[in-house]
Amino acid sequence: MAAYNAGMDLADRVRAFVIDQALFPPKARLLLGVSGGPDSLCLLDVLTRLAGDWGLSLSVACLDHGLRPEAAGEAAFVRQAAEARGWPFFTEAVDTRAWAAGRRQSVEEAARELRYAFLARAAGEAGAPFIAVGHTADDQAETVLMHFLRGSGLAGLRGMPAKALLPNPTDPQAREPRWLVRPLLGTTRPAVEAYCGERGLHPREDASNRDTAFFRNRLRHELLPALEAYNPNIRAGLARSAAVLAGEHELLQAVVAALWKGVVRTEGPRVEFHRDHWLALSLAEQRALLRQAAQRLLPDERDVDFAPIDQAARFSRRAVPGRSCDLLRGLRLKVTADAIVVGPWDERPAHPELPLLEAGRLPPPWRFAAEPLAAGAWSPAQVAGNPDPWCAYVDAERLPAEPLELRGRRPGDRFQPLGLGGHSTKLADFLINNRIEAGLRDRWPLAAAGGQIVWVAGLRLDERCKVTEQTRRVVRLSLRRVAPATDTDKMEAEARPNSD
Repeated sequence: MAAYNAGMDLADRVRAFVIDQALFPPKARLLLGVSGGPDSLCLLDVLTRLAGDWGLSLSVACLDHGLRPEAAGEAAFVRQAAEARGWPFFTEAVDTRAWAAGRRQSVEEAARELRYAFLARAAGEAGAPFIAVGHTADDQAETVLMHFLRGSGLAGLRGMPAKALLPNPTDPQAREPRWLVRPLLGTTRPAVEAYCGERGLHPREDASNRDTAFFRNRLRHELLPALEAYNPNIRAGLARSAAVLAGEHELLQAVVAALWKGVVRTEGPRVEFHRDHWLALSLAEQRALLRQAAQRLLPDERDVDFAPIDQAARFSRRAVPGRSCDLLRGLRLKVTADAIVVGPWDERPAHPELPLLEAGRLPPPWRFAAEPLAAGAWSPAQVAGNPDPWCAYVDAERLPAEPLELRGRRPGDRFQPLGLGGHSTKLADFLINNRIEAGLRDRWPLAAAGGQIVWVAGLRLDERCKVTEQTRRVVRLSLRRVAPATDTDKMEAEARPNSD
């Protein structure tokens, strides 16, 4: 990464960095992700200063993650900062903890996923192909160290790229590419703070940035200061290493692309490698190709660990045809007589423990029930603490007028997952993101009324039907196993007179 004259104004240094890294062209439309902290407020001010000369069109977005009571005030502060500079403003509020619990993620990971999904949507509304965020050289150093401690390979040790294609999480097939750019990646945090002071900016401080319960914060406030006792320039050294390794990674990708063309037989929902060609490769080459296959089949997977890739590569070298092993996240590696196949576990036997549909109906012994509850038969605490994934509580007065039915998915199905603040998403994307195997998605039970999905059973309720403080009547939805009737039960039922 190029070095810039420390005597230059920070805006001039950012201008030089943008040109050097080809982050975006003149007259570009950018959406800025701004939280109100020093880095993002500096980004907003600097790009506003550059906008006139370059003909840039800016918009500003701020997401309230619902994690702190002061977040709503910070969003209002960012709105004021954007409007004072004449830029359009976008905001949303989400329930990050609910999203994390539903996907069994850490709060940090869920917050990141929700933030970039929101930025992609806001960029689409703003017509902006570029999304700019305020990561600095210090953030880069922390990222590299974090990946090093986790045992990452080259892809992780290169840190954050200055420019990267950002997949649209709400529409993976979107034709309009979105580029994530980091104009401050060559700027240190002290330089940002000095700039804010010189320009009379008054950023909001996020108290959670000092909470050492978060891994990154422990690195920032504990480990890096300790390492500076050994090397005062450790942050600059880590950022420099990231730039060097990014170049090495680029060279490696070119090698992998050449290998890919020579070894891949077919690719699509699964990747097949010629077995004879595969066995002629080194273990390192096989690992690189498996990593590439996993990233193609799981495009939302950010960090592919070394261990499962290495284990699968070693398995492929010794296993006889017909054997399979897990790769990661629902993918398997299968050895056939002439191929090494990477794909979903489509050949797994039926799952008797799951209430999956057969020919569009729920088979025995499963039964779907929608039970109105009496006023004293439920409480807000009972609803909030419900541990059963096959049971859901809904507000009876917020249900669609049409009768409830249990059905499978249909083309174009969408719903509003609980915790996303009313944001609508494709059901297909939701099932993929929740690691539902491809062979199970058409059989997954959905409680629906008319054209509206009320409950993706076992996974998520629709936001529009949730129980709130204003709820007066509740319906409990459930999928339950029912013991099969005995011959005696059937005889008694046949002998019993009709009630009509």
